Amino acid sequence: MLSTKITVRWGDMDAYGHVNNVFFIRYLEDTRFALFTPPLSENAPSDVPGELSVFELFPDGSNGLMAGHRIEYQAPLGYSDGPITSRLWITRIGSSSFDIGYRLESSDASVVYAIASTTLVLVNTESNRPVELPQRLRDTLTQWLGDPVPFRN
Repeated sequence: MLSTKITVRWGDMDAYGHVNNVFFIRYLEDTRFALFTPPLSENAPSDVPGELSVFELFPDGSNGLMAGHRIEYQAPLGYSDGPITSRLWITRIGSSSFDIGYRLESSDASVVYAIASTTLVLVNTESNRPVELPQRLRDTLTQWLGDPVPFRN
């Protein structure tokens, strides 16, 4: 499971004194970019050069589009609670898409603020049609494969 720190900004707060729900989507995006943009380095599988990032493993002429998000809020998040830890793992790898799980928690992991999932689909930038995940991307994502997000349903 990968993790990064997320700064809770004063402007993320709403009139009720906690982070507005809309900012949780931004925290998920911040997590993806913090973890998928830097070089893989020691997280690179043997067939992937360590200087490449996850995003650089997308095929030329493709882009990742969000197909869906699901968030389950578990505790209010206030400004004084930050920074928080955001944990990310892969919950499913399909032919042209993959699902990402998240856990947003206090720095000491004693409070879980939210759990979430995102489906990301690789699409051709000209046709907007799905494209197959390349093997090197699959190999990279497989090392972070874990259980589904434990939503209450």
